[in-house]
Amino acid sequence: MTGTLEAPVLSTMQDVPLTVTRILVHGALVHGRTAHVTIWTGEGEPRRRSFHDVGARSAQLANALRDELGVEPGQAVATLMCSTVGKTLWL
Repeated sequence: MTGTLEAPVLSTMQDVPLTVTRILVHGALVHGRTAHVTIWTGEGEPRRRSFHDVGARSAQLANALRDELGVEPGQAVATLMCSTVGKTLWL
């Protein structure tokens, strides 16, 4: 070290919580319909959905939970999932 002051290292931490909602919104805004979420179960062809479509389906589910079942923001919701990822993600 020569005695000169170095510039401080700026943090790369986010100033907002990293939630599933924020990830989906980010994917939809940045990638929209141009990039895809892909799932392949080892059988048949891979299934693809745009980030926009995945975000829209997720919002649809969240709205149904709120409107039909009275789930409020911040409440925990348990799920009973299918035995494979492919069935679970594309119901």
